[in-house]
Amino acid sequence: MQSGTGSRDLWRQYLASLSDPADAEGRFYEAFRIGDSEQSADAGAALIRNGTKTATSALLWQYQADDQSPPREGSLSIVENGRGEQVCIVETTQVEIRRFADVDAGFARDYGEWDGTLETWRRKCWAYYSACCRELDREPSQDMLLVCERFRVVYP
Repeated sequence: MQSGTGSRDLWRQYLASLSDPADAEGRFYEAFRIGDSEQSADAGAALIRNGTKTATSALLWQYQADDQSPPREGSLSIVENGRGEQVCIVETTQVEIRRFADVDAGFARDYGEWDGTLETWRRKCWAYYSACCRELDREPSQDMLLVCERFRVVYP
């Protein structure tokens, strides 16, 4: 994933604030942006920074296609806005692999977007993941596996 230069500055500031920076350095996962446009990345970063969005999801197939392991509990990631500027650092608190059909109302609420209902989450995410599936030459289904991640802001 692309990363702006500000992300490195934020990471250095975060490490300097810790009593054991080596532990955090070993838990770095990635710098990331939410969504598929500059506008959605800006909105997603703001929702994460203000504590509204504490969960996200991605197709397990996408991780496999990118030859990337999903985050693990304790992973640290830098959240960027749509211009690649650092916004905050989050720590992964939980990771579950769930079928699309098994995502529950609590996860949809913590996803922090739209109206927070499961119905809207399913409708919006179905459209998004269907498009992702087409790019991966996969068929979307209620059984497709999602990496469902919960996180908390740790800096600043």
